[in-house]
Amino acid sequence: MSSKNKLLFLCLFLLGTIVLNSCKDKEAELQEYNPGKSVIFSDFSPKKGAIRTRLYIYGDNFGTDVSKIRVFIGERELKVVGANGKQIYCWVPGQTNTGQVRVVIDGGSATPVEHTFSEEFAYVRSTSVGTLVGNLDEDGNSSIMDGSFEEAQFSYPAWLTYEPESDALFVTELDRAVRRVDLQEEMVSTLITNGQAGFNKMQGTVLSPDTDTLYLVDDNGNRTTPNKVALAYSLRSENYRRVHPLLYDVGAFTCAPHPFHGDLYYTTTNSTPVKKAVLKEGTGELVPELMFNIGGNLSGVIIFFHPSGDYVYITAHSRIYKSIYNWETRKLEPPIVFAGSGTAGDVDAIGTSARISRAYQGVFVKNPAYAGQTDEYDFYFCDLPNHSVRTLTPTGVVSTYAGKGSPTPDGSKNGYIDGDPRLEARFAAPSGIAYDEKRKIFYIAERDNKRIRTITIE
Repeated sequence: MSSKNKLLFLCLFLLGTIVLNSCKDKEAELQEYNPGKSVIFSDFSPKKGAIRTRLYIYGDNFGTDVSKIRVFIGERELKVVGANGKQIYCWVPGQTNTGQVRVVIDGGSATPVEHTFSEEFAYVRSTSVGTLVGNLDEDGNSSIMDGSFEEAQFSYPAWLTYEPESDALFVTELDRAVRRVDLQEEMVSTLITNGQAGFNKMQGTVLSPDTDTLYLVDDNGNRTTPNKVALAYSLRSENYRRVHPLLYDVGAFTCAPHPFHGDLYYTTTNSTPVKKAVLKEGTGELVPELMFNIGGNLSGVIIFFHPSGDYVYITAHSRIYKSIYNWETRKLEPPIVFAGSGTAGDVDAIGTSARISRAYQGVFVKNPAYAGQTDEYDFYFCDLPNHSVRTLTPTGVVSTYAGKGSPTPDGSKNGYIDGDPRLEARFAAPSGIAYDEKRKIFYIAERDNKRIRTITIE
């Protein structure tokens, strides 16, 4: 055999060996359940952790069908993410207690295989920042891509609405689309994109008080002529797949329904008016009625109703205004500056001594420490350029709740780090925030990191 042929033979032999070993490795990685073999449980790790800790069960003959595998810590069931025959991969949910790890595998026999480890998993209660969903490619880019949490991508997530009935998040990709994040199935889908139903630039969504209707806000591009759809709606009964026009005006920026009357108030992208949608006599058509102008050289102010319906906060860049609701006239009264000033900054303080850079979406959250007081809610809001989540108390105190942790030598505030809200966590342009009151979880939409993050309170 010539040296050339010998070299060719050697290359083919090595290639065959690599392919064979690769096949063997793949076979070893995914081993289906064998009813003729015993199921072996050897260990689990780690032995302690907080919410969203990745828990691994080790052994043999587990199978690969996660629908037939259940894992518990005490009585709390975990989310099984994957299994390859020798390893089971789970997420530890919030509100878990320290307890023994129990695994149940239904291999198709009359009696499922069950094993309880003698050693306990120690659950560590903490308030922590985590990552829910959002993936980037190897170059750090992402786009509007549907799929599982392992696959889904976001382009410009900027606004969030939590829908408790189906345990889902509506994510507005600013100027682009409205997405739906199914928190139970861990799937992301696209509901509406620009161009559908005449939408031009979608700004945000909000649910009606009965949570049956999703209001959609669109910047229709008009600044002077109110002849295009500014507000629309979609119904849960239609699975939020159909869009109906609601009100025609210049481009809208946000809207907020009164929590009891359901009357709809909104702001526009044209200067700083706050308007109310009222019925036009004789036609039943909703038309704009001006409440007041905030004033100043601003655009894109945002309105939020307090759960009591007694007042609204209006975020206007570096200021937060407060407007009292008149229950007799069912109108908002002219506002006052409640926190912040005309000077942008980053200072925790009370009232107009506080400095805010760009207050964006906010949410009211009941504070147990205020039980029995006139106002029992804090207001959590995203300060976009300061890369943080901040709070505003009923007495006007502004403080930083999460973000800007893990100091860097250059003094930058932004980044992508999970962990303790103030000591470690970093955000990059957070602008959307929603709250799941039952599970005590904040959801945060980040424009620059292109992810949906979480802050879990325990």
